[in-house]
Amino acid sequence: MSEPKYPPLSGEELQVAIAKESERFKATYLWLEKHLPSSFLNEVDPETRIVIARNLLSFSLQGKWIQIRLKAFAVVCCIDGPAADLQILKPFGKFAIRYYRTFVSNEPLPGEAGNLRIGILYFRESEEEKLDAKTKESLFQLVKEEHPQLESQEFATLIQGLSPRFIHSMNVDGLRSSIRLFFQAKLRDQCQYELKRNEDWKSKEVPSLQLIIAWRSVPKGSFLYRLVQVIHSHRLALQTGVATYVDPYSCNNVVLLSLGLHGLSGKAAWEETDIDDFMRELALTKYFDLDDPVGTTFVQPTLLTGNEGHLVRNFISFTHQILVHADPNLYSLDKVVEGFCRHPELTVKLCKAFSWKFNPKQNDLKIYEKEKNELFELIEKLDTGQALNDLRRKNILKQGLYFVDSTLKTNFYRTNKTSFSFRIDPTFLEKVPYAREEKFPEIPFAIFFIRGMHFIGFNVRFRDLARGGVRTIIPAKREQFNSDRNNLFFEAYQLAYTQQKKNKDIPEGGAKTAILLKPTDVFQVEEEIFVKEMKEEGLANDALQTRLAAYQKEKREAYINASQRCLIDSLLTLINCKIDGTLRTSSVIDYWNKPEYIYLGPDENISNEMLVWIADYAVEQGYAPGRAFMSSSPKGGINHKHYGVTSYGLHVYLEEVLHFLNIDPYKTPFTIKISGGPDGDVAGNEILNLSKFYPKTAKVIALTDVSGTIFDPQGLNLETLTHLFHEVKSIRHYPAEILSDGGFLLDLQTKKEETAYAISTLLLKKKEGKVIQEWLSGNEMNLLYRNNLHQTVADIFIPAGGRPRTLNENNVESFLKGGKPTSKAIVEGANLYLTHGARRVLEKLGVLIFKDSSCNKGGVITSSLEVLANLCMSEEEFLKIKEDYIKEVLTFIHAAAKKEARLLLETHRKTGAFLTDLSEETSEKINTFKYQILDHLKNQNLPHDPNDLLIQCLIHYAPPILQNRFLNTLLKIPDLHQKAIIGCYIASRLVYGKGLSWTPNIIDLLPTLKMSDLDS
Repeated sequence: MSEPKYPPLSGEELQVAIAKESERFKATYLWLEKHLPSSFLNEVDPETRIVIARNLLSFSLQGKWIQIRLKAFAVVCCIDGPAADLQILKPFGKFAIRYYRTFVSNEPLPGEAGNLRIGILYFRESEEEKLDAKTKESLFQLVKEEHPQLESQEFATLIQGLSPRFIHSMNVDGLRSSIRLFFQAKLRDQCQYELKRNEDWKSKEVPSLQLIIAWRSVPKGSFLYRLVQVIHSHRLALQTGVATYVDPYSCNNVVLLSLGLHGLSGKAAWEETDIDDFMRELALTKYFDLDDPVGTTFVQPTLLTGNEGHLVRNFISFTHQILVHADPNLYSLDKVVEGFCRHPELTVKLCKAFSWKFNPKQNDLKIYEKEKNELFELIEKLDTGQALNDLRRKNILKQGLYFVDSTLKTNFYRTNKTSFSFRIDPTFLEKVPYAREEKFPEIPFAIFFIRGMHFIGFNVRFRDLARGGVRTIIPAKREQFNSDRNNLFFEAYQLAYTQQKKNKDIPEGGAKTAILLKPTDVFQVEEEIFVKEMKEEGLANDALQTRLAAYQKEKREAYINASQRCLIDSLLTLINCKIDGTLRTSSVIDYWNKPEYIYLGPDENISNEMLVWIADYAVEQGYAPGRAFMSSSPKGGINHKHYGVTSYGLHVYLEEVLHFLNIDPYKTPFTIKISGGPDGDVAGNEILNLSKFYPKTAKVIALTDVSGTIFDPQGLNLETLTHLFHEVKSIRHYPAEILSDGGFLLDLQTKKEETAYAISTLLLKKKEGKVIQEWLSGNEMNLLYRNNLHQTVADIFIPAGGRPRTLNENNVESFLKGGKPTSKAIVEGANLYLTHGARRVLEKLGVLIFKDSSCNKGGVITSSLEVLANLCMSEEEFLKIKEDYIKEVLTFIHAAAKKEARLLLETHRKTGAFLTDLSEETSEKINTFKYQILDHLKNQNLPHDPNDLLIQCLIHYAPPILQNRFLNTLLKIPDLHQKAIIGCYIASRLVYGKGLSWTPNIIDLLPTLKMSDLDS
């Protein structure tokens, strides 16, 4: 065996090496104490200094980068430089940094070229670092100065969260600002901050700009890293930085930061960057990621600023929503991204054109028009020799240009926002490169596009005065999200278009707000951090799982609520006007230049708490409609689910079609199947109606909701279903033991792992009086879940829940058995459950179908009458008469539903026309008359005589309470609203009374009309 290349040291050699190492260690340790700032000696204990000094002995060997990971904190040593903080923070993306501080030496380490930077990142506090009683008392007095009404529990939460290091690093003024911002942040989603310019920074040797931030619900993973990315991209350096989380284990935690910023080249911060532009981007750091193709193509090479990069992302998102309908593969999101990045010089010009149109500091429409025309010519000339790719990119870039040109106002230049919002002129749809009429048969009145952290949303309305619900879509899986994203604008449009037809009985036109959230897996890193923290707290596994489940539920609710708040805030920015009609937000250039009054309502995945918040926020912000901005608030509105208003109207159509089928529902048994669970609004309340009105004749034999699907050949127990409704429980909670023989319950939430790759789902079957458990494979489960409802034979099918296009042209055969439909009639309670193509196939086979735009109108009628009440009385007055008023609302719904149902069925009996076509014709006829009358009255002053026909129409439209007790205020509601009420009252009464074949010139008829003509 050969001798080792490096033989062992002798005893004497080892002693010499140890002595040299000791001398080097001593010199390094003393160097640290001499050349690091005094704050380093105040914060870093001698034991930690020893660890740092020992590691610095091998600084060069470790690539001049040392990471020391200790129990509660980490230390990083590196050469100071512009990107030093980025280097320090990047490896800690999955850690919750409770405190961060850096220290820079005043001269280089011996033998090195640059000064040493030491970053310390604390992940949790140790017991010995808790605040002493004297410091707590001083802090308490400081807090009480700003908040004399502060409760002890709030103070305790603040104290428990504030890191002692954070407190000791701040002066009194800094602490006072931090506390003030903290309490502001608890109530707001926006970044709360204070900026202080240190004009005497040279003499005091401090950073030129001090920034204190308080921010609620900030993601812990990589947040500080992203913050420093923004700072660095604006040619600023982070010279000092301290951070701490208050209530860190809550989804509503608040991060406090104090940042000392200076120009990257050594000048004052304001000399090296545009502070307004910097703060505009920094205020979005919580909401948007920066690491994407836009960042690498435009922002990192400094072709565009970070804010302009955000603008490009908005171009991409909107363009994808519009062009995907031409070809989902050719205009996939990735292809649209490529289209904007392939010719960066054109995208840069697009951003510059946008700035000339909307930047308040340099707005110039003449330059904008010139830039726009030049850009259009450049796009037309694109030629890479690949015709198909060139055509695709031209369409993408043109659509981006149409987006800029059709935008009428935007919050883009607002400094502190939570998402981006754009008010779009819908006529851009006339330029789409496909047969627009097939997807978008009518140009809407207005479109709002809103894009947030993990969501995109649209508000589409078909008339100036319009109303519609806020629908929140939360796919469980990425695959479903990608599909829903492709159809979001189309879904919002279709829902608003359906609403326009549905709103035939009320003054408002149709509208809808649809918001699509990414699946909650976006919080995977946050969950990993939470689990890590809980384990470090010593939580046992069972307790950990319980805490994790509670955290996930809280996180999901907070995610939904925050996204909805962001959307509402950004929408309100673009419609909230002063008395003179100008927007309250001064940073918005308004090319629409007219007030816009929007009325929202409840829809899927919006909580009662959020309904209250939206109504209160509109009042707080001074929006003219006030609490009428959002109907159905449990605080001072009519809650749709509680009063079952949508199902009440639907039930009228059900009864009418049963009579048409020669089934007396009070005497003759009939079968029914329903999509939607007993815990849902429409399905649950219709179950209540069946139980109340037809307890002995209605047999619900099949039902499907998100939790599973159920079948009972003898009919499910209505009393049990009613209990599930009141207990807000889904169908999986139905007791399988009371099923009839042949019945079954598929429980989607009860699964077992057969192998690492195979998971089975529980099926409970009733056979010979016993419940039998079976476990279905994935394919078997999906087949049963998809087909049970459609394949079950029943007299009536009520779609009362489910996603749009659930039954479409491609799967309509699933509703056939032996070539025959499995139901005689379909009463659509859910919007867009069936496509037009699916309806037509079934109608040709003899199925009677009441469209959603007819039998789903109970909710919009309720919301409209609630708005009318809000315009006529105070909230206190409304609460006093609320229950009586609701009875009158239900009477209104019943009358409107019965008139339309009978008109449709009688016309079908006479002509054989399909009910869906007749429904469309009814809506079109009423709306045509309504808007002809509205246009006729547009420039006229309404008479003051209460006996005039027009005023009598206004009065008779209103529920009796408004006629009898609030007549004076009813006659003083906004002029547009009065005229719209008169138009809809006359139009609907005439069409329901005279029939669809009656076609006069409505304007010529007006002078001859009498109230008796409208009472038939």
